Amino acid sequence: MQIRNSIAIKPPEAAKPVIKFPCAEEAWFWFMRSERARAERAKCEKWDNINDRPCLPDDIYRCVAQLYRDGILFYLHLEVMGEYGYLDRYPDTEDDLEAVDWVIWTDAFDTLEPYLIDKGIVECRQQC
Repeated sequence: MQIRNSIAIKPPEAAKPVIKFPCAEEAWFWFMRSERARAERAKCEKWDNINDRPCLPDDIYRCVAQLYRDGILFYLHLEVMGEYGYLDRYPDTEDDLEAVDWVIWTDAFDTLEPYLIDKGIVECRQQC
């Protein structure tokens, strides 16, 4: 570690690798967990200390909010994304009550994923 003007600078090889999310759903779950931790005034989640992420949680929020303002995502999308994001799980396709939510969920993330790929947050189109 070098010392320059009394500020410690880590050498580049000591930097944590930046890991993109495999899909938009995983980015969303990470965002929701981060928001929950923020609400509980936690500093960070222990598994986020392993790798750096390509964005801040607020970047995902801003992307979703902009898509909503532009009329690309609808309130129903946000409602379903929020509900299952809070539960930290996908809608259950086998449950008749959640089957419609699954259709809305997949539509929302099929819409969101290309924007997150363009921003360098999601690696590529993969089925999570």
